Amino acid sequence: MKNATNKDRASEKSPEATLPQALDLLESFLEHPTLNPREIAAIAGVPKGAAQNLLATLEARSYVQKLDARKYSLGIKLFELGAHFRNQLDIRRAALPELTSMVGETGQAGFLCIRDADYALCLERIEGRHFFHIFALGIGERQPLHCGAAPRALLAGMSEEEVLAYATRTNLPRYTAKTIGTPQALLQDIQRTRSKGYVVSEQDVSLDIAAVGVPIFDGGNKVVASVSLSGIAASYTPRRVEDLAETIKAAAGRISRRLSPPAASRRSASAR
Repeated sequence: MKNATNKDRASEKSPEATLPQALDLLESFLEHPTLNPREIAAIAGVPKGAAQNLLATLEARSYVQKLDARKYSLGIKLFELGAHFRNQLDIRRAALPELTSMVGETGQAGFLCIRDADYALCLERIEGRHFFHIFALGIGERQPLHCGAAPRALLAGMSEEEVLAYATRTNLPRYTAKTIGTPQALLQDIQRTRSKGYVVSEQDVSLDIAAVGVPIFDGGNKVVASVSLSGIAASYTPRRVEDLAETIKAAAGRISRRLSPPAASRRSASAR
């Protein structure tokens, strides 16, 4: 009996065992809206003590909520995560036709990104007509916000305090000699992005690669994503950059309008 008890305790404390148990616990609510610890332990296949410990942790993080002395249900944090995931799907759905069109028109590689804490998360990437492959930022990969066109375009939606806090947390690591390395330079870059409506990345992530990025806004004029086109730096003359910027700005504007509710809907929502 003593050995079995020690085994159960080790299972409850092991990080490798805890995560699958927590996921099993949450998934047990898919078929049962409310459950008590004993039922959760049986369905998820974990000891009752482990179920109670996991419930306490998940409740503290709002992944489950206690309805009464015995029953639990899913918590608000899962709703928030689901809403965030749906928002990502909406952004990708709205942007993909425009991104595809831009890549076809310009021959450049196209990227769609959203902010994920201190990083830009790539939601979509479409290869251009290059004879080489741009290795940076594949789908699902992240890149720091202060380097690259799409990531730096996302910074346009952050306040000066947020930008300075980001610079302090990350210390602005450099990838090339052209990567922005100081808070003041980053603030100046953001101001140029807001003024021009686009940002130019010139070999600040990878040598010989340049890009142009533009922020995407939702109906509340909040930056929710960004799009960029990228190609060979030597071909990004001032005239070429201006042409690409106009193309991307037009596409970003159409995406932003797709993400904005119609005027009538906004009036109705504000009147509630």
